[in-house]
Amino acid sequence: MNYNAINELIVSVELSGHESFWEYDGEFFMLFYNRFKDTPFTDIPDIAFMYMEINNWWGMSVRSGVWQYYESGAFEKGKFERVLSFLKTNGEEEMANVYACGIHDYTNERYQKNYDYPEEWFDEAERIDEWISGNEGYIYKWMYDLILGHKSEVIKLGDK
Repeated sequence: MNYNAINELIVSVELSGHESFWEYDGEFFMLFYNRFKDTPFTDIPDIAFMYMEINNWWGMSVRSGVWQYYESGAFEKGKFERVLSFLKTNGEEEMANVYACGIHDYTNERYQKNYDYPEEWFDEAERIDEWISGNEGYIYKWMYDLILGHKSEVIKLGDK
């Protein structure tokens, strides 16, 4: 996506408001994914990293349960901590607290043979799924605000 296309996308988002952000969500995700798919997560700018992580967190919850987000992400050391730090630094205490509930030691060798995770991890994941389900509008608004709050950074990702 080039510079002008990203700018037009952002203008459309602004005109539509956060209630319609779901119509544009996939375009932003693919912009970030295509730009950074081969980049280590530590080198991805905050705006793109956070957008993709919260989108994945929410999306896995909706599709198959959020525990799979945590299980698959646990192998990238420091990823969850980066998300938590960003959320807390930006005043998202409730989302940070909910997000933190799913962080466990999925990479521990004792779980690798039979994936026999403690039952409380699944209970916590279920509560996270319930929170996400009850706060989808909030999550869309959060992503909308993230994009608009960093629009100059997003526009710079385009090829001129």
